[in-house]
Amino acid sequence: MIDVVTEAASGVELGELQQALAGLPRQRTQALPALHLVDEVFGFLEYSALEEVAKWIHMPRAELFAVATSYTEFRWSPLASDSVRVCRGMSCQIAAGESEVEGEAHECMFLCAAAADGPISVVGADRLETSVDDSVFEAARAAVPGGLRRVTSRRTADPPSWRGWAAAAELSPSEALELVQESGLLGRGGAYFPVHLKWGGAVEASSRNGRPLLVANGEEGEPGTFKDRWLMESDPQRILEGIRIACHVLGASEAYWYINGMADRSAAAAADAIAAATAAGLLDDVRVEIRRGAGGYVCGEESVILESIEGRRAVPRLKPPYPTERGLWGRPTAINSVETLANVPDIFEFGPDWFREVGAEGTPGTKLIQLSGAFRNRGVIELPLGTPVSEIVALGDPSESLAGVTMGGPSGGFLAPEHFDTQIAPGQMDGHGALLGAGGIIAIPESFGIERALAVWAEYNANESCGKCTPCREGSGRMAAALAEGNWADIEELIPLISAGSLCGLGQMAANPITSARHQFGGSVL
Repeated sequence: MIDVVTEAASGVELGELQQALAGLPRQRTQALPALHLVDEVFGFLEYSALEEVAKWIHMPRAELFAVATSYTEFRWSPLASDSVRVCRGMSCQIAAGESEVEGEAHECMFLCAAAADGPISVVGADRLETSVDDSVFEAARAAVPGGLRRVTSRRTADPPSWRGWAAAAELSPSEALELVQESGLLGRGGAYFPVHLKWGGAVEASSRNGRPLLVANGEEGEPGTFKDRWLMESDPQRILEGIRIACHVLGASEAYWYINGMADRSAAAAADAIAAATAAGLLDDVRVEIRRGAGGYVCGEESVILESIEGRRAVPRLKPPYPTERGLWGRPTAINSVETLANVPDIFEFGPDWFREVGAEGTPGTKLIQLSGAFRNRGVIELPLGTPVSEIVALGDPSESLAGVTMGGPSGGFLAPEHFDTQIAPGQMDGHGALLGAGGIIAIPESFGIERALAVWAEYNANESCGKCTPCREGSGRMAAALAEGNWADIEELIPLISAGSLCGLGQMAANPITSARHQFGGSVL
């Protein structure tokens, strides 16, 4: 039940909002940007302010409220100046141990590497990143020693010097696409789909459905992941150069850079990068627009991003058609994670053979791994695909004996210590749910235990269901409750219903942690 504050807004605040709205086109595609303006002016979604938004973008009030309530980050009442927000992400719960921290629970603040002696907590009514001390951000964006320096080597220059784009511009779009194919680049967002097939599919569909569009996915809403924020905050020009090369291959003149609604520093860095590249004449024929999400695990799902940009509720679309066939406004749309795009400039500057020098057969290149939980060395590290988990764990330097690690977030699974020789790779690395995903690896100490970690993921999946489809909406909550009760008969019944009946991959994979834990630990744990 949403508690909507209905007191009349002050004339000053409404005037400020109206002035801000004047900078937005009067169309429903501006629904989410307009909601963010309300949040910035009032600190929450004030009722009469939403009335102003509905009038401005010509959207029925009921539809606007439906959009607003589908996101988890918006508030419907103001925070008190002495309020305390406490992260309850997996890494923070491990850091908290048995201690209880009073405050409003927040699913994940994505400062996982900074959680050491206790959970991340924030005092005050300001926006999250405004309230967090710089020292916390330094810890949260730490670089773990021992890795490679390919994607994590800085390319930023002032003015920008895009050597990869200079090489790509000498090639025709088809030649550039062929070079990407030769590199063997796979997407780095979690699905590891071949990039040349995604781009080629959008190009092929353009003859039927119009000029392609590009979306750079910087939503990063999976607990235990923070490498996209690391990239966007430390070297946004690298990503922007990748966007420019992708647009050349696609024949696209428009790109959207979709950034998590909490990631204010990432968005500011991206805006500065666009301004610098524009001033340098590097974006003369491409328009790159930043769009902000507003919370919810499901917002990382590619079709939800499309709905969000179009001004609709944050729920997934039916597939097919896939975005490369019909994406934004029915046009072919390629959606790539920012880590994927960050790999592109080097491929064109140094060549596909250079890119394939590291990695495993069929999976060349490196992956950004994020270490948190019971590691002494927490942060981002770049390692070749094919690296054994045992080597990664050693670089992380566990602070105590481990019960195991969890990988791939709430949709992923577990590895027991005796299986740490497993190599990081796309797909189910052990055949039973252990996924590399976006590359977040959380060390679970024996003092915390696998059963408690499993409960954290089950509760997260239940809380973060978007609610569109019944199997996920009802099933994930029942599965979390059955797990808490040890009711394995109900769990056995629910797993196939949720996995086969859910609309999107997030629901379909909600049972992965359970099936993975059962395979890895058997009767000793469950």
